[in-house]
Amino acid sequence: MIADPDPTATKDQASEASPLSQAELYQLTLYKWRYSLEAYGFDTHQVKDLMFLKWLHTSRKVEP
Repeated sequence: MIADPDPTATKDQASEASPLSQAELYQLTLYKWRYSLEAYGFDTHQVKDLMFLKWLHTSRKVEP
């Protein structure tokens, strides 16, 4: 079960309490996405293509 965030905490408090840097959180997110896609049955090549498309969309290089 995922714990609910503290509604009284400010954004600064949450970032100070995190033991991970923003770059580490980003890498962890990418790993979780990759793991989830593989768990749903996508093969390695498909996962790479989907991750690339996500990057393109996020970087605003491609609009939906």
